[in-house]
Amino acid sequence: MNYQDILNEGSKILKENNIKNPSLDCELILSKILKKTREEILINLNDCINDKARNQFIFYLNKRKQKNPMAYILGFKFFWKYKFYINKSVLIPRPESEHLVEQTLKYIPINKSTKILDIGTGSGCLVISLLKERYNCNATALDISKEALKVAKINAKLHHLENKIKFFNIDIDKFNSSKYDLIITNPPY
Repeated sequence: MNYQDILNEGSKILKENNIKNPSLDCELILSKILKKTREEILINLNDCINDKARNQFIFYLNKRKQKNPMAYILGFKFFWKYKFYINKSVLIPRPESEHLVEQTLKYIPINKSTKILDIGTGSGCLVISLLKERYNCNATALDISKEALKVAKINAKLHHLENKIKFFNIDIDKFNSSKYDLIITNPPY
């Protein structure tokens, strides 16, 4: 079986299960499995896929068929300008949350050192995106979920910001804080 065959087969299955963008989803799943870009796959559609990769494709295809979000299947989500590790311990960053980053950046001069508090950090995408844009800033990130904080710490490390963010597993009501120049939060709704 070649890439074209498995993509066609997968797209048909997803389409029958009312999944939006079945072709794109299949390309992304195959890209994850083969550790190749979508472009590499699309220009090599006649390349053959081995049985192990085919089985992995079917495994992830079944997850998508059951309406699992692509971000959880792929293990990442792009937010703002950056790629973030995601798993089921955190909510998937929403594109509309990028507006919060955009508006917040208007209040932080480029070279100013600002102390930021992120309440309910989740994956850390908000505070990390801000720190990537305003490198003189430092942050404290809170979350009541230990698992979410693990994800946020992974993302801080992936973006080389682990020394710029202090993480605390605590509820905001119990947090004895110092003063912050800026407080951000984007709770689920």
